[in-house]
Amino acid sequence: MIYPAPHGSESFLLRDGDVVDFGRGVDCPIRFAYAPIQDDAVPRLAGQLVVANQRVFVEGVDAPGRPAIEIAVPGSPAVPVALGEAHSPRAPRFAVHVRGTNQIWKLVVTVRADEAALRREPVGPPTRTYVLELTPMQRKVVEAYLEPLQRGRLEPATHKEAAARLSYHPNSVREALYDVWSRMFAAGIPIPDISDKRIAVVEAVRIHGLLRPEAGETEVDG
Repeated sequence: MIYPAPHGSESFLLRDGDVVDFGRGVDCPIRFAYAPIQDDAVPRLAGQLVVANQRVFVEGVDAPGRPAIEIAVPGSPAVPVALGEAHSPRAPRFAVHVRGTNQIWKLVVTVRADEAALRREPVGPPTRTYVLELTPMQRKVVEAYLEPLQRGRLEPATHKEAAARLSYHPNSVREALYDVWSRMFAAGIPIPDISDKRIAVVEAVRIHGLLRPEAGETEVDG
């Protein structure tokens, strides 16, 4: 899951059997809307995420006066989750909407495909090629994080450096980077188990050769 933390997008890895609270309260593992300005319209406990049989269920808190949370699947309008009930979209990617005072707080959930299916080898040579579909912006953002490594530096660009290179806000490149990480996760692409998503994404891109030349470009062997 990717959610809006005070310093920018943050992630939380859900595993089968987890029951995780989300909201404004200090006891919520997935916590948002508390800083730098507190959004009092967001409940301290807005809801729960329940993971079972590789499905993510979103449960609304059964308490009078609580605003209903909503689930939005790409290409479809958001639908409310009744108080005390739970819903699990079949979509591999969806967003949980929590309405605040002046904005909608969006928590993006990505569900990885069945692990057994991911391990099945296709007919033919025992190799696997990973493909990552990126938008033009996502590709530019990944390239911006990669650029210092291509100059011999040991670590990828910071969020501030990548943003300056593209003339974007640091939060914009951070969100794009986390979205790329989310796409990798959903596609079953092996990602290094590193908390710093800059390093995790960049290493996965390098290891699996995910930034293939676009149409019109020529790939040159080094």
